[in-house]
Amino acid sequence: MSVNLVTGEWGGGVLRSASGEGRGGPGHAANGGAGIQTALDPDTLAKLEGLGAKEAIESLEGDFAGGNSFPGLEETAYFPGPKAQGFYFDDGDVVGIQGPVGSGKTTTLMKSRARRAICMPRSTVDGVRRYKVLFIRETYRQVWSTTIPSYLETFPKALGKWSGGRGDPVTHVIHFEDAFGPIEFTAEFMAFGDDIIASMRGIQTTDIVLNEADTMPGEILSVGIGRIDRYPAKTHFEGLPPELRSYGQIACDFNAPDEDNWAFRVFHDEERRRGLAAELTLAMQADEDTRAREEHRPPRTVKPVRIEFYNQPGYGEPGCENLAKLSSSYYPRQIMSMKLEGRGDMVDRLVYNKVVYLRQGEPVFKREFRRRIHVAEETIPFDPRLPLLLGLDQGFKGAAIVAQLVGFFRWRILGELHFPDERLFAQVFGQRLREFLDERCPGGRIEAGWGDMAGEHGASQSADENATWNLMVGRAAGFHIRPSIIGQNRIQPRLEAVRAALEAPLEAGEPGLLIDPSCRFLIRGFEARYVWGEEVDSSGDKRKVPNKKLTEANVHDALQYLLLGQHRADGISPYVARLSDKRKGPQSMRGHNGGPPLSDSPQGGLRTGWNVLDPYGERS
Repeated sequence: MSVNLVTGEWGGGVLRSASGEGRGGPGHAANGGAGIQTALDPDTLAKLEGLGAKEAIESLEGDFAGGNSFPGLEETAYFPGPKAQGFYFDDGDVVGIQGPVGSGKTTTLMKSRARRAICMPRSTVDGVRRYKVLFIRETYRQVWSTTIPSYLETFPKALGKWSGGRGDPVTHVIHFEDAFGPIEFTAEFMAFGDDIIASMRGIQTTDIVLNEADTMPGEILSVGIGRIDRYPAKTHFEGLPPELRSYGQIACDFNAPDEDNWAFRVFHDEERRRGLAAELTLAMQADEDTRAREEHRPPRTVKPVRIEFYNQPGYGEPGCENLAKLSSSYYPRQIMSMKLEGRGDMVDRLVYNKVVYLRQGEPVFKREFRRRIHVAEETIPFDPRLPLLLGLDQGFKGAAIVAQLVGFFRWRILGELHFPDERLFAQVFGQRLREFLDERCPGGRIEAGWGDMAGEHGASQSADENATWNLMVGRAAGFHIRPSIIGQNRIQPRLEAVRAALEAPLEAGEPGLLIDPSCRFLIRGFEARYVWGEEVDSSGDKRKVPNKKLTEANVHDALQYLLLGQHRADGISPYVARLSDKRKGPQSMRGHNGGPPLSDSPQGGLRTGWNVLDPYGERS
């Protein structure tokens, strides 16, 4: 049987312990679960990877748990706040906790492993409660630099037996006994490297812990769900009620992820979370059916997968957790240090626990773009009275921007089309564009489309040697695509076209560029991923140019071709062309560049009509 835990009210005191041994030091670190800030240099980490587990553990130094006994329930009963408490007691199949740095989420996760070990059903074979937890990271360097030090905050390193290491998985086995009998606790630490499926093949464990889960690929969840609830063997549960025969969990902790990260999609989208739970249930049932056939027995009905999520409040929000264990200057120092390092964009994510796009460099339009001005709060409605204008970027990773013009060059970006995970032929991209237009803008009239000049080159994917990407997409989508020739495809005029729209003065309360919130690639590019990079020319000189390696650059190129299509042939933007001379001052008061007069002469500016035979005016 398992230990029955009674969850008291918040702040309801110490829970009863099931341990019959003495106590070591407190299970939480002195920093209140803010996480061990390891300062291990690369040489030290390389040395740890090459040592055996016992020697490596002994060489680690930090504010670790003391004593030589397994942490009992009264030592793990401190909770940073209600969200952490809910996460601690949750026995769902997949459980995630998100919070700012210093919120105690990782420490709570480690302590919850001790609780789950104590709560394991007793074996009907020998009465031992066996529990195994697998900690997974991508590299062993991450295992030694963060995961094992965090583990040692709760579990004394002098307790139990360490084995493995030297570039292989590390195992920590602890045997102890409480009032309900003996317990075998096994923690294994491994890195999956480049091949998740191969690394996880044959793994049998009770629980899997994904520390800093947002840094791992999403496949780890679908692969890992089939590896939990496989330890101990089912023979140890024979004769127990059905609800006690299944005991496995994937536990995740992470900071606020990027919107495209799998952790965001799985945990923040409730509808998607329910759908994923149903898919995982079907996958587990299929796996059980296969094993039943191999073992020549009737298949069991697996219990439905349950996915739960706990999101801690950020700093400054009501209910911010773990503040009692942090100094009053902890978060202000974090904010200051991030800004001093030039990473002020990380403050929202790591301190305020807000989901943001992670910057990959300095955004090209960092000064001009403001989300609260240039991104609509709700879906921008399609106006059937106005024609559609499109911008396209050619290639296997093609992109399209769909827009309408309102008033005096008020651009409304209705949607974007881009498939970064697929390599599409021009014909296929054109068909998908047609479908997108029919759905987003039913009955819309396309006035024009502007594309990359490179899209006018012959397309190797066509049987017709005269066919180009622009021509093939246009045929499939049902409109003509013009090559953008203003500026001869140079980057500066294209960037200036976007800058002019972003900085256009408000007219009737509407900016020059208003983007539909569904345009995630375009918005993400403006905020974080359409960034400056360096290019070396043939002379060896470096210059700043937009980084084309990130997929958002394709969508931004499409926007540039679209906006440049409405500029004058000389490249002047419509906003500048609209300005009257009165706004610049009388001609007689302007110098050669519209500034103050260059001399006291009543005729200001440069004079043209000078005598080539008397260039210095020496003849009267």
